[in-house]
Amino acid sequence: MLTWADQVVFEKTGKHLSSLQEAILMGVLSSQKYGDIANQYNCTEPHVRKAASELWQVISEEVGEVVNKSNLRSTFGRIQLNNSIHSAYFWKDVKIENISYCGNSTKPPKAKQNAPPTATKNQQYSIIKPQIDLRDAPELATFDNRTSELNTLKQSILEKQSRMIAILGISGMGKSAIARHLVEQIKTEFDCIIWRSLRSFSCLETTLKELIQFLSNHTELNLPDDLDGQLAILLECLRDRRCLIILDDVQCLFKDGQLVGNYQPEYQNYSKFFKLIGKLTHNSCLLFNSWEPPLEVVTLSGESGLTQIFSLTGLGQKATQILKNQGLQNEENYPELINLFRGNPLYLKLANHLIKQLFGGKISQYISYKPVCLGDELTQILQQQYQRLSELEKEAIAFLSSHPQPVLLSQLLGQFSDTPNQLFKVLLSLERRGLIEKQNLDNEMVFTVDSVMQNYILSGCD
Repeated sequence: MLTWADQVVFEKTGKHLSSLQEAILMGVLSSQKYGDIANQYNCTEPHVRKAASELWQVISEEVGEVVNKSNLRSTFGRIQLNNSIHSAYFWKDVKIENISYCGNSTKPPKAKQNAPPTATKNQQYSIIKPQIDLRDAPELATFDNRTSELNTLKQSILEKQSRMIAILGISGMGKSAIARHLVEQIKTEFDCIIWRSLRSFSCLETTLKELIQFLSNHTELNLPDDLDGQLAILLECLRDRRCLIILDDVQCLFKDGQLVGNYQPEYQNYSKFFKLIGKLTHNSCLLFNSWEPPLEVVTLSGESGLTQIFSLTGLGQKATQILKNQGLQNEENYPELINLFRGNPLYLKLANHLIKQLFGGKISQYISYKPVCLGDELTQILQQQYQRLSELEKEAIAFLSSHPQPVLLSQLLGQFSDTPNQLFKVLLSLERRGLIEKQNLDNEMVFTVDSVMQNYILSGCD
């Protein structure tokens, strides 16, 4: 078996099996886990996984079917090799049933010397391509400067091995865009990548079926009727292969008119899904974006880094380039415009169109009117976010909007004296939605409302 695999790898790459690849083959056929192989070989588990993924891809191309850790034994057992070289070597060295590797040794086996190269000068070892489904993903378009944010996300996924990451932020911040560009930068680190949007209000059973079909590479499945059984199968997929799942528009699972993170009745079982991904051990990562976080994710996030909340904020002064590219006048007013729209890329682009159409591109004229004109497109976006709020949230944010200066917590408690405990929940909910900010001023918390939402409310829009 080793001789056959070595011949296949050499024919396709110009290199013989490495000692690590031999260890992977023998270990997997002996039902060892990647972590055990890594310990025996004195290397990291991610390193073993990457080497294994490349090896499975080479063998898959040779035999014409997907080969991975979970089906290696059965695949070798049923392959009918017509090539005489393969037939002569297959099963020559060992029998699968009697494999043992390294005993108690912690040293890797002696590396095999490469044979003299027979490949042409231009023949290179190609990067193994993962199995990818991005049919629901946005186009890979021009991207605003998010280098530091991308590096932080890459570190969380590749170095900290986070199991679940929530990219949170109000509409227009570029959550989907940063996730799409992130996929391009890390796709070679995964065996399979799938992107699904929840904008179509997919029930969990439908989502699970699509994920399992793709990750297991089986088009026809006989799944259990119960949710626990389906989740167990998904978990095995996430353990057998290194998978990246991206879920877009998770906020569609939640109720309007409620505090943050309250599921619509038909999507309540997503709570169990998020808990399973965040709590149980696996080798994969769930990345999702939302206007608001599931409460299970808030609970699971912590110092371990296995579940993380990544709040995507505005571009700050990096947004200056957007305004320059659009040819807006009065550069001295750029900081005020950026601050007004919190550096939100989409909001700034919509404001740019409005300023050009009504004010000849002059920012100074636009910001001289209070509250500023938001335009129909931006008003519709803000209305969607506003309608998600509970009645008490609307009251609280209206009170904050009516004050030009930060509002003390004691002022809020005086205004909502009948419901102090509920007020605390409301403030926490608004903060998690990204609609208010808090800071400590003279040992008392003060609150400010998002400037764009403030303009929306002061304009009398509802």
